[in-house]
Amino acid sequence: MGYLMVARGRVKNGVVVLDNGVRLPEGQEVAVLAPGTAPAPMPTEGRPHSVMDIPTVSVGAVLRPLTSDDDLLGEMLESRP
Repeated sequence: MGYLMVARGRVKNGVVVLDNGVRLPEGQEVAVLAPGTAPAPMPTEGRPHSVMDIPTVSVGAVLRPLTSDDDLLGEMLESRP
């Protein structure tokens, strides 16, 4: 794919008519993005996916239990253990 050209227009009788007299060569491949429309959903094989389908991951052992007095953000910003 070479360069991209943006041309605005309207649909008339099921055909895209470009504004400002823009003409494209016959057979030119185009992609149409319509503002305000939702993209078509991706086809799924079988059932829909869920966040619950993601396998769990271990991030390691707990170093110490947390209390209400802990300042985790402060510790991260100061890089202190």
